[in-house]
Amino acid sequence: MSGENEWNEDLFGCCNDCNTCCYGYWCTPCLFGSNAKKIDDKNCFLMCCLYGLLTSVYLCWVPHYFERQKLREKYNLKPNPSCGDCPTTLCCSPCALCQEAREMKSMEKERSMVYKPNATPPIISQPVPDSKDVHPTDIRL
Repeated sequence: MSGENEWNEDLFGCCNDCNTCCYGYWCTPCLFGSNAKKIDDKNCFLMCCLYGLLTSVYLCWVPHYFERQKLREKYNLKPNPSCGDCPTTLCCSPCALCQEAREMKSMEKERSMVYKPNATPPIISQPVPDSKDVHPTDIRL
């Protein structure tokens, strides 16, 4: 499951987006649910509850591991070279969730720059033929 793209966001780059960092710190289960919704359209509330329940028995990293795998697959991202997905979700879950949220935000921003649905198409004009070269009946509208 090796990807080709590098992560745009660093695992410990929380200071790059303080809102996401605070969200991940103060409500880690909610950020997990929000990420799961964006990754593969899972129910945000149920994923939040699942993460919260599994936190009490130190197993919240298990669903997080699988969601991180899906995120990497979705964006064709390489695994972290210093430590894989399992140690990342096991030991650094809040930081990993923040990284994933920032990564999705970054990818969405890139997409919006490439594809602008409300942009007007470019106007392409055809050259006007010289009147002495063309007979008026040859011009089509």
